[in-house]
Amino acid sequence: MDMIKKIAPRIVLIAIIVVISNFIYKATTYESDLEGSANVLGKFEDAESQADVLYFSSSPNATYSDWQDTDYRSISQMVDDSIDLKVMSVDTGAIHAGVFKHLIKMIPSNSKVKKVVVHLNYRSFGQGWIQSELENAIQKEMVFYNNYPAIVNRYLQGLNAYDAVSSKERERIMLESWEKEPLPFDPPRNTVKTWCAVEKWGDWTNPKRQLADHYIKNFAFTISEDNQRLKDYDEIVEICKKKNLELYFVILPENLEEGEALVDVGLIDLMKDNKDQLKKRYEDQGVTVIDDFDLLRDEHFLERNFPSEHYFEDGRKEIAKSIIKVLK
Repeated sequence: MDMIKKIAPRIVLIAIIVVISNFIYKATTYESDLEGSANVLGKFEDAESQADVLYFSSSPNATYSDWQDTDYRSISQMVDDSIDLKVMSVDTGAIHAGVFKHLIKMIPSNSKVKKVVVHLNYRSFGQGWIQSELENAIQKEMVFYNNYPAIVNRYLQGLNAYDAVSSKERERIMLESWEKEPLPFDPPRNTVKTWCAVEKWGDWTNPKRQLADHYIKNFAFTISEDNQRLKDYDEIVEICKKKNLELYFVILPENLEEGEALVDVGLIDLMKDNKDQLKKRYEDQGVTVIDDFDLLRDEHFLERNFPSEHYFEDGRKEIAKSIIKVLK
């Protein structure tokens, strides 16, 4: 009892210090830290306080062509303009379901948000994205994505209290997966490394050869239960169930037309098989899955030198239409 009497004032003092420090921090450098280290958190806090529907995405939502498009609206803005519910996006470049799950967990129980739309990006299941050189910066930002006092999160970030794997180690893991993880094809297409070595479109300096190899590296994989991105989406499902939020996964379109022309139909069949498995997995768990995987043609895709999920205006409109049909 005497020990409790001695410790209690110290605990109260520490709590007071944390509260005061947190107040000072949020009144001074917190906003600039969010802009520099956790820019999507500000979007989340703003959207969560106003929206009926939170729309989680990386760059595909808002990327547009300033030389061809006349309508610069994001996909989520197009949806918002077409339904009675207030739709607001939580997005920034390069983030993924590992970020989304932490933000969704932060939605308070008294929030007006009732529906959550999440982009399901097929490419994000591959090791090229999971072990991206941007991942450490993303992990650093995620220290802020919880309900701890902001000053505590800043302190944890300063201590590097996050999954900080060196860039060299991430590259090693990625290259090893490309060399050793088996693909369901006969040699030499049975690994990413040997498939990329297959002669196509001339030598490696040919732009078509380089783009074909990018397709193989980014889309040729199988999805096992220990895939980190699969775990992320599984967690999103569980979080939404606990919070009684209606969940919608939008499987983003990939450029299947270009992929088949540059590589072969085998790659496209593998991609479709993986997509079908993901769709069934989440529909079986009660998620509404909007399957736009093969919705768009080559002409709708913006990038020409690397496979991505960035779309011209007409492509964004088609995706928005598919979402509007379900949310209306």
